[in-house]
Amino acid sequence: MPSTAELPDDPRLPALAAIRDRLGQVIPEHELGDGPVEMRLCNHVPGSRATFEVRAGERRFAVKAYVEDPTPEAELYRHLARVGLAGVSSARVPRLVAVHPTLRVLVMEWLDGPSLSQLVRRGDGERAGRLAASWLWHASRRRVKRGPPCGTGRLLYQVGVSVAALGASDRDLGAAAKVAAKSLVRSQPRERSVGLVHGTLYARHILDLGDGPGVIDWQQFGQGPVEVDAGMFLATISRLALRHSDAAGAAARAEETFVSRTRGLVDPLALDWYRAAGLLHLAASGLKTGLKRSVPPEAHALVAEAARRAAPADAAPALVFRETPRPFARIRSAFTIRPRTPSLVQPAGPAAITQPDPNKARGIGGTKPR
Repeated sequence: MPSTAELPDDPRLPALAAIRDRLGQVIPEHELGDGPVEMRLCNHVPGSRATFEVRAGERRFAVKAYVEDPTPEAELYRHLARVGLAGVSSARVPRLVAVHPTLRVLVMEWLDGPSLSQLVRRGDGERAGRLAASWLWHASRRRVKRGPPCGTGRLLYQVGVSVAALGASDRDLGAAAKVAAKSLVRSQPRERSVGLVHGTLYARHILDLGDGPGVIDWQQFGQGPVEVDAGMFLATISRLALRHSDAAGAAARAEETFVSRTRGLVDPLALDWYRAAGLLHLAASGLKTGLKRSVPPEAHALVAEAARRAAPADAAPALVFRETPRPFARIRSAFTIRPRTPSLVQPAGPAAITQPDPNKARGIGGTKPR
């Protein structure tokens, strides 16, 4: 049995009690074998989820405990395996080992490799951009009709929550975020075709497996345009450069490689829109869940970049935001801003920004999810 010293005390996660009692209740005994077992806590969001790495001899597993039923995510892993995205080479997702709806826990194989955020920190931005683009091309070739809508409506709802969280922590920053959100309402792109999207494709969710990318943490999957994932990936690259000034050059190379290798797959206008929405989402990271009480240091720069990317081409001259704290100001030049084309955007309704109603899942200014 593994040591349970690292098990968090979280009564909302029933799998933790089962693991304390006997790990075999979660991972099948034949998968564990008869050798020693080691367990390590990787992540814990109180009242939401916890992730463990379990080593049993030469085998490694990811054990994910949830507050909500993980059955839809488990069914997605099974379906992705059937369409060839859970093999032993090329682009893939983890193989599902077991699912326990009552305990609300998933057990999956462990995909071993550095994340793309780690690659950028090491200076290999070109490889990070290449692997992220490779994943989008592989995923776009599979027709997977699973998950709720994940397009402009869902992103605008998230933006509304982010604006409220930022405003509650910093009035000036909240006002700047509201301006960017209004621009997003006015410049919603037309959604061409939709398919399976990860929903939170952060750079840390894509792994370098040596022979291709591996993508983990699919709990927010849905149906949307490919720009949903492309925009969020680039938003996390922007945040990475702001948090680690020594990685700004590698981040710029990751973006350049990614944009070049997704040409013909991703629409540049829609990409900027979804990237701007992702930047606002990241600016309020931790505030929306109550894990943080103050805005992260890079939040001002993230909001300013979101405002520039969200503004329609015929908008007034750039708005003046509160001065970006150093060293973030000098990092902005590492990222190029592409002009927007008014003819490719679809005007939306009134630009009033209010706290959205989660029961109706409406977006900013009353825009319904598509």
